[in-house]
Amino acid sequence: MQKMTLSEIQYIFETLFDAYGPQGWWPAYTPFEIAVGAILVQNTMWRNVKISIKNLEKIGLLEPYRMYVTSNEKLAAAIKPSGFPRLKAERLRNFLHFFSEFSFDFEEMNKYDTETLRKLLLKVNGIGKETADSLLLYIFKRPVFILDAYTKRFFSRLFSKEAMKTFEKEKIVNALKDAKEMGEFHALIVQHSKAHCRSKPICSGCPLRKVCEFGSELHE
Repeated sequence: MQKMTLSEIQYIFETLFDAYGPQGWWPAYTPFEIAVGAILVQNTMWRNVKISIKNLEKIGLLEPYRMYVTSNEKLAAAIKPSGFPRLKAERLRNFLHFFSEFSFDFEEMNKYDTETLRKLLLKVNGIGKETADSLLLYIFKRPVFILDAYTKRFFSRLFSKEAMKTFEKEKIVNALKDAKEMGEFHALIVQHSKAHCRSKPICSGCPLRKVCEFGSELHE
């Protein structure tokens, strides 16, 4: 594959879905838990975030206002399993300060259009493009494509590194029906990247091997 077309994107999505099934992302009970998880998962594994989330739940801090008024020390201690506890506590604090301007109400934030809301989120110290897009997709159900390390590696192998120079996220948005499919697609790419498209790829048994540029060249 050298160029990414709408039909190819749909084929990739359907193939991954057939291979792995629904992923049930984002694994959280509330929108606030999604926001906390998206911040904590930066530079760590999800299994570490799950421990931190459970710690916060046990001490009653998985609620925005209660987390907002707690001490930095208590917050950092609870999220220590996620790594960089002081830094991530500060990032959570920055988000909470921003969130307080909306009375800790996601519906108030949801009144903004996607572009405006994304710009507002990116102004929060500690929220980068990937985290902002995760919040937009999984909390506000906006059809945005998350371009993270997994997706960059996945598409650079599937379509070639050269094709990534002109990568068009809009094509993926247009190829899928809605935010639900967008969220599922991202989760499937992550699952596939763990199963096959690792830093050292496992091409044997890959459901996309016959259409993968990297796999075809490697195994000619």
